[in-house]
Formats: sequence, structure tokens, C-alpha cells
Amino acid sequence: MKLIPLHDETAAIACTITEAEIPGRIALIEAMRAALVALERTEHGMLLRFPNDVDVEAQVRQFAIDEKRCCEFWGFGIRVDGEGLTLQWDAPDGASDLVDRLAEFFHGTAPASSLRGLL
Repeated sequence: MKLIPLHDETAAIACTITEAEIPGRIALIEAMRAALVALERTEHGMLLRFPNDVDVEAQVRQFAIDEKRCCEFWGFGIRVDGEGLTLQWDAPDGASDLVDRLAEFFHGTAPASSLRGLL
């Protein structure tokens, strides 16, 4: 199945997160990594698969809202079905290196500190 890109090609690849927001965002993405079941790299980003769990869903939804607010170029879509929860996380072509770094983090090969300047 071909996915429809969700990102904004016209938005600047920039992040406006404040220093005060970073610790909470790091904690949220670490919780997402702990719950992650599978990750699939796609043409425009990645699909992150999680269990169908109310708490995990709340975390993923909050993350998508918060992250879109500070990084307008990202695109997020959330689907919940019988197989669990899937987060589609897309980026414009110019941000593919950022997606690579995120995938490394989710695969557990990079510390959360590597995300500074990215979220």
C-alpha cells in the first residue's frame, strides 16, 4: 500500500521547542520507544507500531500534538485498529537525515541525548 505523505513541504525545517519543554518531550519519546513493537522506514518517514493500549495511545497522541506545534514540517497520522496503534511520522525530503536519527533512536542504538536539537 502506498502511503499519502502527511508532511508540509512548505514549512521551514526548524524547531521552536523551548528549553523548558525538552525534558518532558524526551521523557515522552523514551516512553514511546519502550512501548514500540515495530518500526518500518517508508518513502517519506516511518511507521511506528505500538500495542493497542489506552495509555500508550494517549502518549502518542500528545507527542504528535506537541511535536507538530514546534516542528511544523513534520506530518503525523494515527491509526488504531485490531492490530494495534500505528503512528505515521513523515518529513519532507530535506529532513530525511532527521528521520534516520529518529529511527536509530527508536531501534535503541542512540541515547535520548542524541535527540537534542532534533525535537
